[in-house]
Amino acid sequence: MSNQRELDEALAKARNDQPSDEVVKDAAGRVFRNLFDSNFIAAEPTGKIRGCADIRALIPAYLNHSLSPARLSLLEDHTLTCLECRHAVQQARHGEPSLRPIPVRRPHRRTVPVIAWATAASLALGIGLGLYFGQPTVSATVASMQGSLYKVTDIGVSLVEVGAVLKNTDELRTAKGSHAILRLAGGTMVEIAERSEVGISGGWRGTSLNLSRGQMILDTHDQKQKSLYVNSGNMTVPVTNGIVAVDHGTKDSRVAVAKGSVDVSIGQSTHHVSAGQLYGGQLRLANYSASSEFAWSENSTAYADLLNQLTGLQKDIQALPTPGLRYASNIPAYLPADTFLYAAIPNLGPTIADAKKLFDARLAESAALREWWQQKSISKNGEFDKIVDQISSISSYLGNEIVISVSGDPTGPKTSPVFVAEIKQPGLAEYLQANLPAGSHVQIVSAASPASTAGGDTLFIQMDNNILVATPSLAQLNLVEGVIQKTTPGNFTAAPLFARVNKVYQNGAGSFLAANLEQITAKSVTSSKAAISAGLDNVQYLVLERKGDGEMRASVSFNGARQGVASWLAAPGPAGSLNFVSPDANFAASMVMKNPQVMMNELLGMASANNPNFTQQLNDFQAKAGVNLVNDVAAPLGNDVTLAMDGPLNPVLAIEVFDANHLEQTLKVFIDKFNQQSTGKMGTLTQTSTPVNGLTFYSISSSNSPNFAAWYTFVDGYLVAASSQGNLLHAIQTEQTGHTLASSPTFRAQLPADNYANFSAMLYTNLASLGSLAKQFSNTAKQNALSGIIANSGPGLICVYGEADRITAATKGSFLGFDLATLVGLQQGKPLHTMIANAPPSVKKEILN
Repeated sequence: MSNQRELDEALAKARNDQPSDEVVKDAAGRVFRNLFDSNFIAAEPTGKIRGCADIRALIPAYLNHSLSPARLSLLEDHTLTCLECRHAVQQARHGEPSLRPIPVRRPHRRTVPVIAWATAASLALGIGLGLYFGQPTVSATVASMQGSLYKVTDIGVSLVEVGAVLKNTDELRTAKGSHAILRLAGGTMVEIAERSEVGISGGWRGTSLNLSRGQMILDTHDQKQKSLYVNSGNMTVPVTNGIVAVDHGTKDSRVAVAKGSVDVSIGQSTHHVSAGQLYGGQLRLANYSASSEFAWSENSTAYADLLNQLTGLQKDIQALPTPGLRYASNIPAYLPADTFLYAAIPNLGPTIADAKKLFDARLAESAALREWWQQKSISKNGEFDKIVDQISSISSYLGNEIVISVSGDPTGPKTSPVFVAEIKQPGLAEYLQANLPAGSHVQIVSAASPASTAGGDTLFIQMDNNILVATPSLAQLNLVEGVIQKTTPGNFTAAPLFARVNKVYQNGAGSFLAANLEQITAKSVTSSKAAISAGLDNVQYLVLERKGDGEMRASVSFNGARQGVASWLAAPGPAGSLNFVSPDANFAASMVMKNPQVMMNELLGMASANNPNFTQQLNDFQAKAGVNLVNDVAAPLGNDVTLAMDGPLNPVLAIEVFDANHLEQTLKVFIDKFNQQSTGKMGTLTQTSTPVNGLTFYSISSSNSPNFAAWYTFVDGYLVAASSQGNLLHAIQTEQTGHTLASSPTFRAQLPADNYANFSAMLYTNLASLGSLAKQFSNTAKQNALSGIIANSGPGLICVYGEADRITAATKGSFLGFDLATLVGLQQGKPLHTMIANAPPSVKKEILN
């Protein structure tokens, strides 16, 4: 009895022992965090909820029924007690004020058996205990730090020390000149750059890092956690194994990969980024290297070594000798007359074998590259070696060329590519039958063994009269076979596209693609004002070719003379403006244009065609500015212009001027009119003049930025402008001494080999002149990283030639790591121009993929 009495007293005491408010608050906080801060729940449309303003930011999502359960409960509970927020919700819903609370959604009541309630209660209790005891409450620890690291909370900011334990939902911020390294529970190391802010949350799905601003690098080597997600702006990056850098800026985010690969998700789209690659959303990254995203790291030397090895390997492969040029081909005789796309590549079997040897040598020399390669699944069990051997073996049976063609109706759903090659030795059919793996969906067709399926995902191969034909379309196979067997005429050799293809062969063919854009667009695109204004309504052929020496050319020809914007490029001619750019330039763009007055009139005409109010708006602007764009701005100008970055932070502009007095008077009138109508926020402009070496140097500055000015002068028939008086002097001395970019050995070594003495436009870049910037880093590792980037980014030059009926671009090798196929938009699904952009999906798929 005494035991029973003691038990009753203990139970009574437990019932009467009420926890303090602080204990209840802490317990509620733990439950809330474990329930709602998990990644099991989708990402929220806003950040932290700090008050009524943040609650009201949730109202549009609430009305659209897109709030998560956590945020929905918060909003509904808040509006029960907050009159103003309840008022804001009702106004957003009905446009009328209301004092009624938001109806909290309750489940429909119905009679439930006791056993069901008991089961539900047991399940809820099990889930609650699992959440409370199983949910990880520690996400990371601070492994090392330089400078200051802060934890940001709703009530303030506090310093974080090395060894500190970080919990779910903690937000960290690094100060200027500081950075920190975190060790996540699963083993991943996270390096955070200066002035960066990172939030950490752990849930059942995995760990999430929310980069609000700045940069961080993740090394997931040997990670043991289930999953790791990085959220940066509108990008979500699941990281499983690799080294990934993420940079979140105001404009957009960048993701670079040094090892492994990731799939960057933006909305419904996904972008795959492999080792050595960089993805930047809407950012233009043509002159930006993936290595730059790792240069700030403590481990930048190791990261740079891996990336430079990958870049160096790419350059070595590009330098491999390729098969000789071909000056004729027998294959066009076997193609249908309505072929609208023709691509030809040399038999690269020997080159692939040489590239494999070079790759093996690089692996033996570089531990970083070897470690990266060993993590690739294709490197296991000799799989890669087997593939290379098979390609080399098959190529030994074929002639010196493989042709890919597409024929028929470009808008039709049944257009399929056809691969055609000559067979130079017997035994290919037997080799394929012996080596094709089971389930490969390849069927060898012959007269004795006709096709056993209608098509679908099967690749048909037929070998007759020493010609190999392969295509996924049985209809296309029969069509080409009919030409080979001479039962149906081919007639492609009489088609207009063949005349263009034959010209490529006559000049020596490497790898090339020829497309009949006139045939494609006639079937898929109707003329529009935009196409006519751009001069693309009479586009005819596109030819993209690469020679064995690495030179690439892209040519767009027109049916008749160039029109509209396409005609603004003048015929190749001297560009005196380029003489004001020195050999130290890291960027230069130059253009020889037709009459600027005609260009301005056409430009204004296009704007007027697209905007019925444009003429009145133009007249109002010209009246306020006191100038006429055609007569006062375009008329005094000549025919060539150059814009350059002549050394770090030194922009230079040079443009030919036929009437310097008129143009100078135009500038003065514009400045006077601007100052007369300027408001306080706009400031005023000030023009000064200074005599220098017999010339008059002018400067224009704004009262809003008195320490910055644009300097210009008129010399030798050109207006030359720079960012300072010293830079302006340097540009003039460059022209007078003849020590120019165009005369430098580096520039001239990049000139394409052709019969043009001049160009119509050119684009040049050379990062080598940025080498002095590397020395500005006090960190030796960063110096080495930037130096490695520069060493693997050689000079690049694209020359553009405008002829009466065509525009041709040419370059040696690559330009900032890109070849012309990428730059003109024939890779990554990006079209060359609006005609292809408007083509139906079936045509794009065949041309662009």
